[in-house]
Amino acid sequence: MATVPSVQTVSEDPLCSSTNSHYGPPDTSRSDEEDALLGEHQINSYCAHKPVDHYNGAYIIFFILGVGSTLPWNFICTAKHYWIYKLRNCSEFPIIEEPDVSDTSDYFESYISIASAVPAVPCLILNFYLVNRISSQARVLWSLAIMLLIFIFITILVKVDTSFWTTEFFALTLICVAILSGASNILMASVFGVTGRFPMKHSQSLISGQAMGGTVSALAAILDLSIASNVTDSALAYFLTADIFLLLCIGVYLILPRMEYASYYLNLIEARPDSSDDEGSEEKVDTSSSKTNSPPILPILKQVKVLAACFFYTFFISIIIFPTIAASIESVDS
Repeated sequence: MATVPSVQTVSEDPLCSSTNSHYGPPDTSRSDEEDALLGEHQINSYCAHKPVDHYNGAYIIFFILGVGSTLPWNFICTAKHYWIYKLRNCSEFPIIEEPDVSDTSDYFESYISIASAVPAVPCLILNFYLVNRISSQARVLWSLAIMLLIFIFITILVKVDTSFWTTEFFALTLICVAILSGASNILMASVFGVTGRFPMKHSQSLISGQAMGGTVSALAAILDLSIASNVTDSALAYFLTADIFLLLCIGVYLILPRMEYASYYLNLIEARPDSSDDEGSEEKVDTSSSKTNSPPILPILKQVKVLAACFFYTFFISIIIFPTIAASIESVDS
């Protein structure tokens, strides 16, 4: 009997699995010959028609989503003059060196950092268990909607006189920061899961967008401070910029599955046959039941333990320094 030649996938755009992509336990019921034949069929169907990303549309969309995922934290941190103004009973002279500055205005950046960091890990763990229970589209859209609503609320508070309830205003701000941080972390993890279905360059685009988020917020702050006549007008224009950008993120993500290129990769995994004709009904039941299972976290952590430790150390040091210490650095010539 003739042996089936082994088939090797050669593609310039390899697909990499993700812990946020659909997870199902490996199927061991098929024989080697069936796997080889099925693999040949999948490769032929995969290579038969691969759409082109016209004008790098999907790449740009993931870049915008990367900016949007870090936008709330960067905008909150960069609006230092606004927070000092609000926490000093809406004084028109937000000078840090004044002797009557309250303890809250002295250390508000530390409080904001704690409010942002505390919900981050629980929300990432929650997203891990929601991977196969709630679709990535629902998680991304709901996260963006929550972030937009919170930022609209923060924008409204800009023109509200909070001089008689400064402590309550700051407590409300910390609650908003905590909700923003949780939604942002779920958004970030979910979008990374979506990019796991695309070629590797789209993950690079998402990471580049996250890096650009700080630059966008800094440029917006400089522009608003140079144009606005007072602190509240500057903060209003500043937060409105964030509102508009979050609306843009929602719009481009709704466009993404309508693109032929994106639809091809988003539906590629679901389109692959995972059962033979003789055992179709039985294995479909097994596949549907596996959708409620979570990815195996311990084997994953063992595979990435060195990289995870490096990331943990890097972010641990970065969060200690920024924004609490970095924002207080002043030029010796000022």
